[in-house]
Amino acid sequence: MQSYENNQQITHITIDENMPASCFKACRHLQCIAISEKVTYISAYCFRSTCLDIVKLPESIETIEEYAFENCRNLTEIYLPQGLKTIREGAFYGCHNLKKVYGIENVKNIEAGAFCGCRNLENIELNDEIEEIKEYTFACCQSLKTIHLPNRLRKISNHAFQFCEHLSCFRLPNTLQHISPFAFSSCSDIEQIFLPEGITHIDSYAFEDCLKLKDITLPKSLQSIGKRAFWGCDKLDKIVFQSKVMLSDR
Repeated sequence: MQSYENNQQITHITIDENMPASCFKACRHLQCIAISEKVTYISAYCFRSTCLDIVKLPESIETIEEYAFENCRNLTEIYLPQGLKTIREGAFYGCHNLKKVYGIENVKNIEAGAFCGCRNLENIELNDEIEEIKEYTFACCQSLKTIHLPNRLRKISNHAFQFCEHLSCFRLPNTLQHISPFAFSSCSDIEQIFLPEGITHIDSYAFEDCLKLKDITLPKSLQSIGKRAFWGCDKLDKIVFQSKVMLSDR
């Protein structure tokens, strides 16, 4: 398929074969796409900076490549197919008006920054087989209120939920072992966190500027707390230690 990058005439198109990278990148008047079952992936940067608003992907799609829908500022809803296996790095980065992602609970691999900057995203349910939430995956999702974390989750990586200002409803699963630097930094609506037995490391600045956090109990399994892990938690007046914990620079 030929590339239409930076074509300002296209408003609607039907796609019946796999697309090259950046195929419709910066086609700023492209509003509507129809994708056939012959297409098996959405290529890198394919629809970057287009005017798509509602997208329904066919069941044949298995992968959304990196930055495929980056900066689609008009995108409000996307319907993911049941067989989608992977959402690559930054696939929906900067989709400020994206509010609903249907079918995300079926996706078993979501890479770094996939939904970073999706300011209007409110609720997310993740697949229970995911073991790590990658760097910046949901950072700056300022309207995100609730998230279902996977039952097999082991690690929440750097900046995963940083600046999710309204995040307040979630449960950390018993399988969780590691909360990385800045993971929940500036999640200012969090009032209470239950840290399950099994967590071994809370890294530097992990809960920095959680302004409403009032109290926290550290489990016996915890081995280390990084520097300034609770820096700026102005209302935090009670920390319960259930065992000796090493303070580290991690």
